[in-house]
Amino acid sequence: MFTYFDNDIEINLDLIESLSNFKAEFNINCLSIHLVDNKKIYNVEEIGTEIIDSAFSSQIIQNNNIISLACDSLKPVYHLVEGDDTIVPINKNFIEEVCIPIKVEKHKDIIVCVYFGFTNKTKDIPELLSLFFSKFNLFEIYSYAFSKYNQLIGIERISKLLMVLEDNIKFNQPSLRMHAFNVAFWTIEIAKKLNFPKDELEKLYYAALFHDIGKIRIKSSIINKEGPLTEEEYEEVKHHVEYGYIITKELFDDIYSDIPLWVKYHHEMYDGSGYPNGLKGNDIPLPSRIIKVADVIDVLHSPRSYKQPVSVDKIIAELKRCSKKDFDPEVVNAALEVINERIILPMDILKSDGEKILPANLSLQTYKDIFNLEGYFYLNEEKSYFKSTNAIKDIKDLWNLLSASLIIEKFNSIYEYEVDVVPLDENNYLISNIRLLEKKSYVSILWELEAILITQDGKNINVKVKRLSADDLLFVCDNTYTFNMATLYKMRLQFEDGEVLILNGRITYSYPASADCVYYKYTFTNIIETTRDKLFRQIFRKQIELRRQLRGF
Repeated sequence: MFTYFDNDIEINLDLIESLSNFKAEFNINCLSIHLVDNKKIYNVEEIGTEIIDSAFSSQIIQNNNIISLACDSLKPVYHLVEGDDTIVPINKNFIEEVCIPIKVEKHKDIIVCVYFGFTNKTKDIPELLSLFFSKFNLFEIYSYAFSKYNQLIGIERISKLLMVLEDNIKFNQPSLRMHAFNVAFWTIEIAKKLNFPKDELEKLYYAALFHDIGKIRIKSSIINKEGPLTEEEYEEVKHHVEYGYIITKELFDDIYSDIPLWVKYHHEMYDGSGYPNGLKGNDIPLPSRIIKVADVIDVLHSPRSYKQPVSVDKIIAELKRCSKKDFDPEVVNAALEVINERIILPMDILKSDGEKILPANLSLQTYKDIFNLEGYFYLNEEKSYFKSTNAIKDIKDLWNLLSASLIIEKFNSIYEYEVDVVPLDENNYLISNIRLLEKKSYVSILWELEAILITQDGKNINVKVKRLSADDLLFVCDNTYTFNMATLYKMRLQFEDGEVLILNGRITYSYPASADCVYYKYTFTNIIETTRDKLFRQIFRKQIELRRQLRGF
């Protein structure tokens, strides 16, 4: 049993590097550190490849793994994986496992475990353990793990708070809905182009998510106002950066102390004409300069109570026009690279690195009923979850699922996935085996097109097309209309060059875009090849036009 009393000890900043060297020296396939609190296992550090495979994830609560056994015995445990084994290995490829538990008197309910996994049999486990104990201070490892654990718990708490705040914004400040998530995406993508340090990306992600948090202290009547603000109202809105500084200092100061300042300065201008401090050039923190550009991209691209969304070509023009004045020119160039790559939508939006929380819907079909849940898809310790904002009272109804689908909203568009779901409680679900529903041949483009949906009785409904492919399109209209998914509708599309196409199709999915609007997926039926060719030509024409604009400014 490795129990330590509380002594002041300086944590060796090279601990992880030393562990990595030890792993390489003794051909350990995986060396990881876990913290166990009240039977829940937290993976706080992995030195090597990803170790938690799906088989282990689904069994973790059953206490039949080597980490749980080590915590129960409070002594090192050796496990040789065999065919009739009742112990679930951390990774199905490992044939030997070792786990060393560490406990301190101050935190009696919290145990830290050091784990070794091997794909081949090791000649001498006792010798390896002896060398490990001689090289490393176990209390130092415990202290490191406990510090990382507190950071994980803090981020988990903040993520849950963000979900509550975003749900409140959806109803009270609908013009800001999705803004934080979109800005976080653009921020991370731009930062990667600028070779932003990888270990700083999570911090930057949360700064972007909370960049406008101060607006919760601004009157909703000002935030949601249709039309220009008065000078007095604009001065009030400017205070949101200081409110944001205060709020994020309270939330992040003991986790990521840089975030409050990054939030405070995201409205500073490169030429010094911004607020609140009139900082100029490189005196503005780089993260604030990145968030500034990401913020403007989303404000221009997304609809607001006071304006229609701006087309991609006009966004490009605005970024170029304001480079060196409002924006850092290097950040603008990186942003233009990202826009160039994102003209064709990525098919699997969940493969974008850096994002940990996204608004989503979960649709669950059982033998008896269909449950449609609103909430958030999020990542925690390399596993995927869905947190619902509307609870199901009896989750027993969900154990015999026929199917489950996850719908992610992003860039004023929706993405559909088939998923496997395990209910954890009435609000939380473990998500695994995520499969994109769209066809591999699917090519689509972000677009703002005027269109007319024609009902069978000849009624014309004006709609806005948000995404277009040769197989289907996504449109948005107000929620005063009700459409029958079994009915065929005509769609009249008019392109910028004057070409008009009449399409036939069905509405195959709907998703609430806001309190007033709904997204509809319109799938083409009986489309002739000449019409499909015309759609492809329009999509490629638009891509070429936008790429020329990127090169031409």
